[in-house]
Amino acid sequence: MIKRTEGFAGLYIHFPYCIHKCSYCDFFSVGIGKNPVPDRENLLESYLNELDVRIQNNPELLKLQFDTIFFGGGTPSLAGADFIAKFLEKARSYLSISPDAEISLEANPEDISKTLLSELHNSGINRINTGIQSFKESHLKTLDRFSNIDQYNSVMDLLSGSEIKRFGADLIYGIPGQTKKEFYEDVNRLISSGVTHLSLYSLTVEKGTPYSRSLKDGSARAPQEELQTEILLELPGFLKQKNYHWYEVSNYCKDGEESRHNLKYWTMQFYLALGPGAHGFIPAGRYANTRSVENYLAGKFSQTYTKSEIQEEMAISLLRLRCPVEIDTFLDILPERKFILQKKINAWAHNGHCRYENGIFQWNDESILNLDSFIFEFATAE
Repeated sequence: MIKRTEGFAGLYIHFPYCIHKCSYCDFFSVGIGKNPVPDRENLLESYLNELDVRIQNNPELLKLQFDTIFFGGGTPSLAGADFIAKFLEKARSYLSISPDAEISLEANPEDISKTLLSELHNSGINRINTGIQSFKESHLKTLDRFSNIDQYNSVMDLLSGSEIKRFGADLIYGIPGQTKKEFYEDVNRLISSGVTHLSLYSLTVEKGTPYSRSLKDGSARAPQEELQTEILLELPGFLKQKNYHWYEVSNYCKDGEESRHNLKYWTMQFYLALGPGAHGFIPAGRYANTRSVENYLAGKFSQTYTKSEIQEEMAISLLRLRCPVEIDTFLDILPERKFILQKKINAWAHNGHCRYENGIFQWNDESILNLDSFIFEFATAE
């Protein structure tokens, strides 16, 4: 059950480098091949400089309890465990970080080794997620991903045998040429490893990516939309039998293994974000940093804060959740709009799209296919 909470926040650190920039990815990152990570020490100092300035400009941050930390990117596993440990040590001197904070890191399969996992555990990481996307080499090539297939074949064994007991993986479905059988083989392979969290994404075309441009000039094939619809409808029942519950459009987990950090995005909690290309939401408002490593290292990060359009943001984030939500606790943020929004939700319930009783809201499975239209209806309700 999800309900609104106050007084807590998350900390996100965007590590900008990766071995190869995938053509479908619209997150900010810079491919560096197998070269050493440039400017590691300068990047660490820049994170701490931004953290210091954010606190000076927004002293309310010191009143918040930070109970999640997330190293994303890019590929933060390239940073090294010593980098992670140094940052966490410094961050604890700036912020109130919970002793039992969830501290997550994204890792590419190519970086994962027994030694690295042990070092990451010792540095403070207690949750790890790896971007598999597919175990089939031909599909990885279609996705324009750098891959070492031998490493892919051993990565889940390494994760399941490590000291980091909370571990998850990502898969993509609807890849051109991919069959449903191949996708479910990948899913079962993850399940057999004991993975605690599954992120299962349909391949999408993001504006401005090389993949979108390749589609326009005819040099790439489009995602398989019919297959995506079939899989989206089948997955909840299939994974329920495997003891994974569906709690967000693209995310499943074992009981109690939700990504606590990502839930902050979907439940409109504060999160302080550091790094080039990072987007944050703190008491002063929302902000988006420069998508340039050079500018970020020069101290040029956004200090412009935008106040939230609460109704629109609630539609975009909260309605993505598939688990039960005490939605009335969120509607209380908009007392002048509460009745109108309750009326909209009641109409959905009357038409069989969701359940809404005693202030608790939950989508029905099939409604997820029309989620974009429901989000628009909620965001524009008058």
